[in-house]
Amino acid sequence: MGKVKGDRPEVLITWTELCEVVDQVRIRLNRDLIESAGLTLAENLALCQVAMSPKRRLRMVDLASNLVIAKSAVTKTVDRLEERGLLRRERDPGDRRTVYAALTSDGEKIFDLAKVAYLESVQHHFASRLDKSTLRQLRLLPEQVLGLGARSDDQRPSDSR
Repeated sequence: MGKVKGDRPEVLITWTELCEVVDQVRIRLNRDLIESAGLTLAENLALCQVAMSPKRRLRMVDLASNLVIAKSAVTKTVDRLEERGLLRRERDPGDRRTVYAALTSDGEKIFDLAKVAYLESVQHHFASRLDKSTLRQLRLLPEQVLGLGARSDDQRPSDSR
């Protein structure tokens, strides 16, 4: 393992810098989404997951799993979106324990606005700073690091990030 900056292993420096890049880009995306669509990044990602689901509804447990966040965090996010009339909760008539987050017509309008703003922000703060070769290499990270294999885009739980 290569060493740089004293006794700190190069791999830890690389890991720390990668995390910092992701954190900083997420902060900028969050700011842009609030300004352009009135949504936080977390709200946008939740709205996106629901909007892209069949029947424009998604079980709360699946939403938490797709976003890789705690159930309590997804509950608070859906609470905020429900208060604004962008999502509504629906119970499964066959299993009252199952709760869905469902997109409303207002939620669809905001989603249409937010997806354009999100794409522009990702392009500005991330993609425009990288050449095509680097972007292709970054697409290999999930497979190389996590062993995810060649999953298609619609199978990626965090593809909207």
